[in-house]
Amino acid sequence: MTTPPSGPYDGSTPPGQPNQYPPGQPNQLPPGQPGGGYQPSGHIQPGYNPYNQGPSGKGSYRYALPGQPVGYTTRVGASLIDSVLQGFPMGIGLIVTISISTGPHADAAGLPLTIGGICSTVIWFLNRVVQQGRTGQSLGKKMTGSRVISISTGERIGFGANLGRELLAYFFNYLCFINLLWPLWDEKQQTWHDKVVNDIVVST
Repeated sequence: MTTPPSGPYDGSTPPGQPNQYPPGQPNQLPPGQPGGGYQPSGHIQPGYNPYNQGPSGKGSYRYALPGQPVGYTTRVGASLIDSVLQGFPMGIGLIVTISISTGPHADAAGLPLTIGGICSTVIWFLNRVVQQGRTGQSLGKKMTGSRVISISTGERIGFGANLGRELLAYFFNYLCFINLLWPLWDEKQQTWHDKVVNDIVVST
């Protein structure tokens, strides 16, 4: 009786032929065939998170975050910078209003304060809505090395979502001061408005 010839997939190698692929590997074809060539089992495409987890092993992200969630002090620092920028015209208007309120132009004392309020609103809109929606960074976030991204895509959240985020921030902060402190114990260091919009603030 003759011995059947060894097939190319039975794990054996003909004499004088080098091993072309690890025997016993499922779904692995010899080099030269479509899909052939051995790939290590630990090979992962860049940017892909096979465990569907955040950088700390907790949470649920669909990809590897492009940066670590920023700490609470970084968020506070960015907010303070934006607040100073926004409040500057309002402060100037208040000073002018006080200075002329007892003089001959007292009837027009409220005008500088009104103009200052309008300028502050314009700065807020350009900085926190337009700029942050377009780039993910307000001036404060740019100076502190942080940005807002979507948890679902890792991309900028855009103008509309960012406008909703900022309006919700004012609403939640006015409704309950605890919203400002929520990142201290939150797993993803998010505020309530971050959770509603499904965004996260990460380092650049």
